[in-house]
Amino acid sequence: MWILNTLFFGSAIFTIKLRRKKTSSLKPGIIYHSIASAIAIGFFALGWLKLVTALAFAIVLIKFAVVIVFRKWYTQAKFHSVALLETRFALFYIAVAAISVLPAHLPK
Repeated sequence: MWILNTLFFGSAIFTIKLRRKKTSSLKPGIIYHSIASAIAIGFFALGWLKLVTALAFAIVLIKFAVVIVFRKWYTQAKFHSVALLETRFALFYIAVAAISVLPAHLPK
């Protein structure tokens, strides 16, 4: 689970880099997200993650897609707006990931 969390929060590096002209290439972000997705799928295939936990990683792919689709806004927005976007996606991810590892029934 901690590897999945690291992959999720590591993805923010590649979205934030899109804001700078020198590092605004999509290629590193696409490569990172492809490798990270393969790792999440691999963990699920090995039985190390539940399906819902593995699917929680899809939230990072949705965030990356939103950033790509609204790239012009993202590169020109105030940092406060970018921080809110990152925080909202992070909270949503944490909620889904945390709920996915809870037992089906709480002990009596």
